[in-house]
Amino acid sequence: MKAKIAALFLLVPTTACGFPAPQDTVTQGETTEKRQTRIRMGGSVMGAKIVEKVQPVYPPLARQTRIQGTVRLHAIIGRDGSIQQLEVMSGHPLLVQSALDAVKKWRYEPVLLNGEAVEVDTTIDVIYALNQDSPAPPLMGTVDPQLKADILHLLEVTQFKDRATEGGRRLFEPMRPLLRQSLPNTANREKILDSYLAKLLEVMQSDDFSDRIVAIYAKYFSDEDVKAITQFYATPTGQHFNQVMSDFLGDISKAGQTMGMENIPRILQQLCKEYPELEGSPNLCPARDSEKKSELKRPEMRPQKETADGIF
Repeated sequence: MKAKIAALFLLVPTTACGFPAPQDTVTQGETTEKRQTRIRMGGSVMGAKIVEKVQPVYPPLARQTRIQGTVRLHAIIGRDGSIQQLEVMSGHPLLVQSALDAVKKWRYEPVLLNGEAVEVDTTIDVIYALNQDSPAPPLMGTVDPQLKADILHLLEVTQFKDRATEGGRRLFEPMRPLLRQSLPNTANREKILDSYLAKLLEVMQSDDFSDRIVAIYAKYFSDEDVKAITQFYATPTGQHFNQVMSDFLGDISKAGQTMGMENIPRILQQLCKEYPELEGSPNLCPARDSEKKSELKRPEMRPQKETADGIF
């Protein structure tokens, strides 16, 4: 439960975190008589110029195997604002095709240089988070007052705020290097990161956050359920479970991810056999080594010079 709650505060570099991306620059070539037709602009600047954005579809296999992350694309945007070229820079193979399919339909406001439209060289980050399309909790006004009181008592028994704060801190630390890269290299960079974390954790101590958690409990549990859960957490076994729950759920999540990663190659091989149209896809069904070797061996019976020409 706590892992899911803490995931609400998942920190995503350059977007959800609120930190600026690395300094956006416009790269101009050496001064020539030839008019410049393409400039370089940062992803955050171009993100503000999107006029038509198609949301990517979360691949079912990636969702089932608990895969999330960011796909970074290198893009050339045409003078009319349409996507002209896309190239994958990084990202999980199961997420890449979905990102490409969505981004190629995006349209931007044309960029002008000296009054004339130019092409733009930029990067695009497509973020996949498992909780991004979770249904919204009910409004607080719909929660029965007695149920709310019992839920708040449960949160006190489980020391929810303290544990949520610690969970947020643990989630933040692995992200710290990526966030550091998004800040200017100044003497106060570490202080800024510390201040950002402190302000974020303050949110977890707020009444507004508690109200949101109450609404989520009310969505799934009746008042009788909440009272029974509270009784359980009041027992030694419940207290022990509450103490180890974060690590416990983390280990379960890791076990699921490991099982998924171990079986993905086999699953992809089956899909490639079942769906011939996937054959040759570099991200899903690349050419097998045996096929590559056989293709290289075919010219070996020719004379040496012809063999070299045939191969190279």
